[in-house]
Amino acid sequence: MPFAEPLAPRSDEMMAAKTWMAANLGPDEVLTPFSFRYDGEAWNDGRTTWNVDRVATRLDKARTRHTLTYFDGHTGLEVQCVATEYHACPVVEWVVYFENKGHLETPIVEAIQSADVIFGGQGPFVLHHADGSHAETTDFQPRQTELVPDQTQRFAPYGGRSSDGVLPFFNIVMPQGDGIIAAVGWTGQWAASFTPRGESGLNFEAGLERTHLKLLPGERIRVPAILLLFYIGDWIRGQNLLRRFLLAHATPTPSGGRVDPPVAVSPHAAIGFEMTTEANMRETIAQIASHKLPVDTFWIDAGWYTCPDADTGERNWAKGVGNWDADPERYPNGMQPVAAAAHDSGLRFLLWFEPERVMPDTWLYDNHPDWLLAPADFPEQQQYQAKDGFHLLNLGHPEALAWLKDKVSGMIGAIGVDIYRHDFNLYPLHYWRRGEAPDRQGINEIRYITGLYDFFDALAADHPHLLIDNCASGGRRLDFEMQRRSLALWRSDLCWEPTAEQCMTYALSFWMPLHGVGSISLQPYDFRSGMGSTFSLALDYRNPSIWMGATRLLEEYQSVRHFFAGDFYPLTSYSVDDAAWIAWQFDRADLGAGMVQAFRRAQSDRTAQVFHLRGLDAESVYEWRDLDSGAAGETRGNGLMENGLEVQVNDRPGAAIITYRRIR
Repeated sequence: MPFAEPLAPRSDEMMAAKTWMAANLGPDEVLTPFSFRYDGEAWNDGRTTWNVDRVATRLDKARTRHTLTYFDGHTGLEVQCVATEYHACPVVEWVVYFENKGHLETPIVEAIQSADVIFGGQGPFVLHHADGSHAETTDFQPRQTELVPDQTQRFAPYGGRSSDGVLPFFNIVMPQGDGIIAAVGWTGQWAASFTPRGESGLNFEAGLERTHLKLLPGERIRVPAILLLFYIGDWIRGQNLLRRFLLAHATPTPSGGRVDPPVAVSPHAAIGFEMTTEANMRETIAQIASHKLPVDTFWIDAGWYTCPDADTGERNWAKGVGNWDADPERYPNGMQPVAAAAHDSGLRFLLWFEPERVMPDTWLYDNHPDWLLAPADFPEQQQYQAKDGFHLLNLGHPEALAWLKDKVSGMIGAIGVDIYRHDFNLYPLHYWRRGEAPDRQGINEIRYITGLYDFFDALAADHPHLLIDNCASGGRRLDFEMQRRSLALWRSDLCWEPTAEQCMTYALSFWMPLHGVGSISLQPYDFRSGMGSTFSLALDYRNPSIWMGATRLLEEYQSVRHFFAGDFYPLTSYSVDDAAWIAWQFDRADLGAGMVQAFRRAQSDRTAQVFHLRGLDAESVYEWRDLDSGAAGETRGNGLMENGLEVQVNDRPGAAIITYRRIR
């Protein structure tokens, strides 16, 4: 999938990032951009006696790493801030490490804020942010909040997954016409707050929600990473700079190249999770290959392992989580023959795992209870986890983590898995906090999340071609640390409903360049609602009537798929109203081309709308074409932006795709 080249930043945007870097992380810094309390004293008040070392290392033509090391000779605590400066993007990023280099336990380190900074200006400040995923129609709904002086706006996810309920991305519109996007890179329970301080400016704090811990001799930990992106002008420009930055610097690079998200087929519209077999999977692959369906991946989801239900005697995929060998009854030769069949047909092979959750009477539960975190006292919404016996494989346990890396990596190699699908249907926060010592609060989460990163990094090192899918009940672990390691092929567990899919594409595209879901329908309205950078089609492939329609719609999708990696512009307001239109534009400035997607919902009385396009060259001439009606025309860029493009949709509900390209 071809990507756009990085959006060229303005010189004043680059200067803003450079100036901030020098003031906060350079030799003349007065206050570090992070804070904590150590032995009861605020770090920035007590660090005058600490030794300081600064090293700058040019990583490549795009990046310089700045390592700032502070050492307390009295207690042996070393605090290291590793910051990355980007030379073609107005971005600064950093992560802080704590290490006990002494022979005794350290005093208490607490209230760690990975970010504790003041942005200048007296307001008003406006914050653009978004809901996260919670399997609702309004997943990722855009939000806009005016920040009130001396009143704090605080954000934190629900239950320990980084984008459950709220996205860890924020766009701060400053009073002087510029802005800063702040993001938290942590796949656990982060917290962030924004407090206007009058003439002092805006205080931004972010870090782990709870830390109060001592470090043991030789112990080293890290805390959430922070990303700041500086922009000038319209806040939408900031969003598109973020999209381009994430594509260039926070997207997996399998085998060192650009990622190619899958266009997949799933058998599960007709064959349930627990009903797949070697025979029916190979038969399905053969059908897809014989009809030359324009896809590149075969997707097997949950239930391929041994998954009995002791109460009913019937298979239940969820109760088998903790068994990570193929069901010998249904797959007597394991999963490798199915992967081989996919490869022989020119398809990649995607296989689902959920290794972090462990259910009773599974192999992990019976053989390694010492690796498991037991259910805790949960809030009401999570009490089913204790009732059903959910256990958590402790990725902070060295032996458990080593086993998991060896087990999954070995299976990927032996089977021939091209895309490893990693799900996580559990709220982990109370597992981490259960029984935690008063002087070690936060350590379980830190060990767990760094173990998760280690696991993903090990898979990528062992299998350079591998793609990793980060599902987590659909879109509940979307932060830039996970985006570096994985794709979001399944952005919400509320799937297939057209209005919800349209709203998610609209809302999530502000913050992420690569996401999607797919379709279980060949109705163009439904199919187009699920289109994105990635796509999964789930049909009954035994039905001979599907092939012509499926091929036509997939070919149409393939012809426009590359646009989803371009700049994103909303063309209507966000709305879940069934009487509304919703529309957006994806623009590839590097190609001089793009597309408009427009949806007329079932109760809308309007057959046409005029949309004012954005991001075009005012003096160039563009050729545009409606993919349904064939209507076409040539219009100057300023005409499309100022006068607009009329889009007509006669069906109710109905969808339109209009493509355009610069011709002179």
